[in-house]
Amino acid sequence: MEEFRRYLELRNYQKKNVYGILSMVKEHLRYIEKGNLPSEYIGYLKQRKHKTYTGKNLSINTINNHLFALKIYKDYLKNIEQKETDLIICKTFQKEIKPIEILSPEEIQILLESTTNTRDKAALCCLYYLGLRAGEAAELLLADVDLENAKVLIRKSKTGYQREVPIYHKALEIFTDYVQIREGKGECFLQGLKGNLTTSGIEFIVEKITEKSSITKKIYPHLLRHSIATHLLKNGMELEKVSRFLGHRSLESTQRYTHL
Repeated sequence: MEEFRRYLELRNYQKKNVYGILSMVKEHLRYIEKGNLPSEYIGYLKQRKHKTYTGKNLSINTINNHLFALKIYKDYLKNIEQKETDLIICKTFQKEIKPIEILSPEEIQILLESTTNTRDKAALCCLYYLGLRAGEAAELLLADVDLENAKVLIRKSKTGYQREVPIYHKALEIFTDYVQIREGKGECFLQGLKGNLTTSGIEFIVEKITEKSSITKKIYPHLLRHSIATHLLKNGMELEKVSRFLGHRSLESTQRYTHL
């Protein structure tokens, strides 16, 4: 498993995703060690209770995550360790698409105006104007923020794909102001009191700013990502380009925004 962990890290998966993939693969291996058939694993996942919400079964999205983790592990065994396996990987199931109440451009502006803290404004810009996941924003390196050429490099992501994202002029102004006052405690772009800002820290910033604003919607970091994706599509950007901007594995993940 240690070599597989290293493989995932070299493939640029975020730390939390490396942990999740390893946990899912280990669960499958424990299942097989007990003498169960690989062909029955899907049925096992469908019946398994959630570890946190013990009264609920695994959601379709979670089952798909398990299947994705096993596909990565199968590819690793075949291409790196040169081993054939009896892993049975079926197509992912249709995802549960929950309705999303996105933020309007005017509401984004309200959020930015609801704080005078430049670091907090920079965090909002990472989530909205760059379309980053909270984990990507937390792990964004200062060295990968190219203000001169108005672009950032996302090295580690949920999908393991690197991508370059342009910096919108409004975000560029805020980033420039932030860099001038940023205290160099860690290597990441966004800094907290004791070093690199964490994903939890970003969630707290969004919660704090929302409380100060006049917006009554439930706002969380990923909602800003949903919002920029929807705004780009409504403004005429091609689906393929929005998909690359977001770092999605497939167009299917991006198509949900065409219905919002």
